[in-house]
Amino acid sequence: MPALTLERLLAGLGFGSRKDARGLVRMGLVELNGDVLEDPFMEFAERPETITVNGEEIPTVEKLYVMLHKPTDVECSHNARDHKSVYELLPDRFTAMGIQSVGRLDADSEGLLLLSNQGDFIHRVESPKKGLLKRYRVTLARPFTEAQKAELLKGVMLKDERRPVLAHEISEERIVVDGAEVDSVVISIGEGLYHQVRRMFAAVGNHVVTLSREAIGPVELDTTLGKGGWRFLTEEEVAKLS
Repeated sequence: MPALTLERLLAGLGFGSRKDARGLVRMGLVELNGDVLEDPFMEFAERPETITVNGEEIPTVEKLYVMLHKPTDVECSHNARDHKSVYELLPDRFTAMGIQSVGRLDADSEGLLLLSNQGDFIHRVESPKKGLLKRYRVTLARPFTEAQKAELLKGVMLKDERRPVLAHEISEERIVVDGAEVDSVVISIGEGLYHQVRRMFAAVGNHVVTLSREAIGPVELDTTLGKGGWRFLTEEEVAKLS
């Protein structure tokens, strides 16, 4: 295995090619433990936990596991057409490192979004075979009835799907939105089909007004994250999803 050099470390962290990395070093923009590093070819006996680039302390992790509180009017696409891209909320170097969203939330939805550059992790979390339930909170245009609840728990047919999809769990809660109390429905599903939650409520004669994803499996949205905020998943959270 090639020695870990400074230029190789910086390139692996998304700071461009090795040539780009050498340029950063030669401009005096790279520091370690308060010391400016001048040799892009210096070798590390051990990988440092952090390195400072252009005044920002950067964790040296190359495997990205990220939690983001997605706002509305943001698209889960690198080539967003009608809104800002969710990747604009993250450091540019993450895109260079190959980060992708784990499933998607449409532009009108908000809440928990996971992102990673590890394909096996993305596949496991997205796969229905993993059995990770996704929990959403919605507000509806019309009162939610017991008959609608029963239909969703039994399973409904959606256009272009081969078999019924069902809600695994449903509960109702009264919440405060913009200072007013409103009824909300919390629904857990096992798949991640296109606009699935919205289509399920439409299939029983209702209409989703707002939708927020609160959890994927055992990992819940960090309520300390403001909309648009992100953090790395903890090792424990990654393990729970793997």
